[in-house]
Amino acid sequence: MDKWKYKSLEWIHKVREKDFNNTKNLSPRELIEKTRKTAEETAKAWGLKFVKSHKRVY
Repeated sequence: MDKWKYKSLEWIHKVREKDFNNTKNLSPRELIEKTRKTAEETAKAWGLKFVKSHKRVY
């Protein structure tokens, strides 16, 4: 029997594992900055306005 019953679950778990392996050695601050940068790039690519706080919370 296959590990995952649905292809979508297989895909989700592969993506999560890849993301974990790419970020497991980052500090929380580095992870926040990496996520913020990716979100900003995605918003710009989709033509959305990226709003960010002027106050750092970390």
